[in-house]
Amino acid sequence: MTIGAATSTSITACLTFLRPIINHPSFAGSIGRSMKLFSSSIASGLPTSSSVLKPMMIPSGTTTTKRVLLLRHGQALHNPRAEAARENGCSFDEFLNLMREDDAFDSPLTELGENQAMQASKDLRQALYNIDMIVSSPLSRALRTADLVLPPELFVDSTKPRRVCVEELREINGSFLNAKRRPRSELEDRFPHWNFEHIPDVDDSWTDELESHDECSERGYCGLIWLMQQREQNIMVVCHGGLLNYTMNNHSRVVLADKRDMQDGQERRCITKRFGNCEMREFRMALVWDSDDFSMYGKDKECKQENGEKSRPMIIMEEVTMEMDDSYAMTDDDNASMS
Repeated sequence: MTIGAATSTSITACLTFLRPIINHPSFAGSIGRSMKLFSSSIASGLPTSSSVLKPMMIPSGTTTTKRVLLLRHGQALHNPRAEAARENGCSFDEFLNLMREDDAFDSPLTELGENQAMQASKDLRQALYNIDMIVSSPLSRALRTADLVLPPELFVDSTKPRRVCVEELREINGSFLNAKRRPRSELEDRFPHWNFEHIPDVDDSWTDELESHDECSERGYCGLIWLMQQREQNIMVVCHGGLLNYTMNNHSRVVLADKRDMQDGQERRCITKRFGNCEMREFRMALVWDSDDFSMYGKDKECKQENGEKSRPMIIMEEVTMEMDDSYAMTDDDNASMS
């Protein structure tokens, strides 16, 4: 299998997303002061690549913070054998081979995947009660999962959260048919209550070559930057296991921190572990700039140059304890019995 070379598409999209953030007046003052704490943490030896930082928290005074619920889609046609083999410790090549054998264009949810999403809607109602925006990958399995977890008919018009589809949040792209999306017009027919203005009419980005992990993580980073631009504060995002894994664990500007409550006698999942099908985690997310000089971010000015590259914010993702019913912690056997 060939890994595609880095393309300019992700870079261009990211700069498009970053420019309104850079020019926004809220990035002066308090964030600049709070970055002194952040910079000293980095200088003291904390790794600058994506990693788990137990002692670190979002600096006080940071103004751009949001509550974000990240949800992986329910089981899809290409998942059952490949995911089971992964859990049993298969090699990455074997995982890909099994997924290719079960590949399907814009792979839909299985019956189990639909049941997982409907059950999550019940089990996660405490966490979902005040969501004011729903964001999804443009792949049908993610859109369908979102609609089953938070059905549009649950809301009256005055309280309906925006449903926005974002191209940058699709799964690692290329090679597999399950990563190929439908044209925008077809998606609009299938999901008329969603806003698709942020995705191109046709899927020109899919190729026979698999996108590199770095390209995928950069795309995911751009998607999170877009998310932080939005006015809503409580957001549910439905996307994909590969994208979440590479964005959260591989990107040099994404930092994970564990702020979950300790549970007596309960072993805590590592926060870097790959998401399971229809697994949700809650994060307090913030943008932090690693410079306290924001004078160069005037309305008509470009980003500061650092070593020939434009300065970009760090995304801090604090995983917090999510309110949910006890039944949400389902085993694979429990899931299987639902189908």
